[in-house]
Amino acid sequence: MTSAPIAQQRLLIDLQDLDSRLARLRHERKHLPVLTRIEAVIERLKVNKRAAIQAEATLDEAKKQATRSEDEVGQVVHRAEVLRERLHSGTSAARDLSAIQGEIDQLGQRQSALEEAQILAMEALDSARQEAERLSQEESEIRAAGRELTAKRDAEFARLDEEIDSLENQRADLAGTIEAPLLADYEAVRTSTGGLGAVAMRGRTVEGGAVEISPQELARIVAAPAEEVIHAEENDVIIVRMDI
Repeated sequence: MTSAPIAQQRLLIDLQDLDSRLARLRHERKHLPVLTRIEAVIERLKVNKRAAIQAEATLDEAKKQATRSEDEVGQVVHRAEVLRERLHSGTSAARDLSAIQGEIDQLGQRQSALEEAQILAMEALDSARQEAERLSQEESEIRAAGRELTAKRDAEFARLDEEIDSLENQRADLAGTIEAPLLADYEAVRTSTGGLGAVAMRGRTVEGGAVEISPQELARIVAAPAEEVIHAEENDVIIVRMDI
């Protein structure tokens, strides 16, 4: 059974206080609200990127369709002009004039249909261009929000890291004053419990509520020599008597 001067044992309570504070700070660092907000921004950026890729593909197709419509209208207009020149040139045979006029009329109808299609194609192009521009603007806004949140996160990290570094230095200094076997005992217990190595007992009360002791165990603790390092029966945590 480990034994150590009671003054040494009481240093474990100070060490536990530092370890508890360090654990809280590390938990806070890992679970900063800004980290969740950054994750949300990253997800928004992914959604925006997927939409932007689709919008770019839609825009490319709209450009091609608008070009095709323009070319088709141009071809019909050119053909109609050629036929009108033939019709009015006086070089065509009389028997061909009716056929030429008929083709001109058909081209006029075709031109009207193509021009309607061209209008629709231009409207689709304009809509696709607006959507691509909207998504580009949205991306800029998302990235700006991300930069702002990242700066906030970095500031929070810097603040917490400074506190953690300070406490770690204090812990190292304090641990250096504790006898090696006692410190090793404390560290082993703290590892097994996930963070709790020692608790203070004042009078007949164990502080913090982390350890419950029976009347029989309390009697054993009260009767134990001051140098005896006492472990709780429930979870092996070191019970440090503060009043003896």
